[in-house]
Order: sequence, then C-alpha cells, then structure tokens
Amino acid sequence: MDLLAVKRTLGLLSIAAGVVAVAAPDRVSRFLGLRFDDQAMSAFGAREIASGAGLLAPVKPGPWFWMRAGGDVMDLVALGRAIGRAEPRKRAAYVALGAVAAIAVFDVVVAARASRHPHEDRQAAQ
Repeated sequence: MDLLAVKRTLGLLSIAAGVVAVAAPDRVSRFLGLRFDDQAMSAFGAREIASGAGLLAPVKPGPWFWMRAGGDVMDLVALGRAIGRAEPRKRAAYVALGAVAAIAVFDVVVAARASRHPHEDRQAAQ
C-alpha cells in the first residue's frame, strides 16, 4: 500500500466531502434520506475539512488517519440514531450507513498501518 498516495487521496476526498457538507448541509441531509440540522451537518463537514487538511500537511499522518476513523464512528452513531427515528428515505440512510461502515474499516486499517510505519510516507516521497 502506497501510504503517501492514500494520504493524499483521503485528504482531498475529506476536504471535498467537508466543503459539500458545509456549503449545502440541507441538500446532503436530504440526499442521505435523513433529517440533520444544518449546524450538525456543517460541524461534520468542518471535521472532514480539518482531517483532510491534516492529511495533506507535511506531518506524520497517523493521528490524522485516526481522526478520520474517529469521525467515522461519530458518523455511524449519528446515522444509526437518525435511522431509529421515522425517516422518509430509510433505504438511502441504510446505504449511507453501509458506506460509512466500509470507509471506517478502511480508515482503521490505514491508521493502524500508518501508526506501525510512521516514516513510510516520507520514504515514498523521496
């Protein structure tokens, strides 16, 4: 696994997802089939932007990968609670829950690898 490429890709994806959530929180909630208040969705987006910026910074990526994984747990809890309420588009919400669960597994694997090999991304860049 090319940790440097993963770091850059996840950093850019986090920033993109975060910008969308901050810029159009109501549309993201509707797309997910859930009712999140705009401030909560914007906070999720700000967290994504912060973790993406951290991954793109020239620092050890381990803590930033773990931030993504922790954010995934927060997202899973929020999605699970929202699905528990009467929501108009449960199927979309379940698809989102499955997608976030898969992303969480990936993020934990990458975070664990980055923690075990903290200099791998710097070696790849040289």
